[in-house]
Amino acid sequence: MNPFLVWLDQFSNFVSMPAAWGIFLTGAVIYVIDAWRVRFLALLVQYLFIGVLFARIFDTRLEMVIMKVLIGWLISGALLISARIRQQSTQQSGKLLRWATNLPFRALMLTTATVVAWLASQRFALPYVSAELGLACFLLGILAVLFFGTEENDPGVVGVGVLNLLAALEIFYTAQDPGLLIAGLLVVINLLVGLAVSYLTVAEVPA
Repeated sequence: MNPFLVWLDQFSNFVSMPAAWGIFLTGAVIYVIDAWRVRFLALLVQYLFIGVLFARIFDTRLEMVIMKVLIGWLISGALLISARIRQQSTQQSGKLLRWATNLPFRALMLTTATVVAWLASQRFALPYVSAELGLACFLLGILAVLFFGTEENDPGVVGVGVLNLLAALEIFYTAQDPGLLIAGLLVVINLLVGLAVSYLTVAEVPA
């Protein structure tokens, strides 16, 4: 095997657990901060962490990991552009840092969600996946539920929840069957979802 691929596999094994928690922390930033510039940066970092986890799955297919990260960044850019158009049309505040409404409630929900995801990953281990990949799936699922439940008025954040849920399903499925055809199909589905969310975000802007 290529020495670089061996090193990459060892590195991904070492950082996969921190990457799983990094995914949750970046999702928490998106959840508690109502500013799309910050959310955009958090989403970029989140897809980088997701790429680290995919390096565990496609340990000999580095191009699949790179493609996953690049598609995620492309989706993030599309969501940022749509959010800026929506913000300018609705004359919302353009502050760089603005906390989301009901911040104490959101902080409580995040804390509860963290505990639930951790306990679920310990008690209900997912079959055929490692502990860190299983934890990442639970954390992504919890984030999706939070986004669906409290951000129904923001199509962009709801879209991030859909993408998080797809990422969880993708990690779980490809860890069991890392076939290139299905992996490529899931990447295309992610891209289509991202473009659809961007369109819906702009479509709500009054003419």
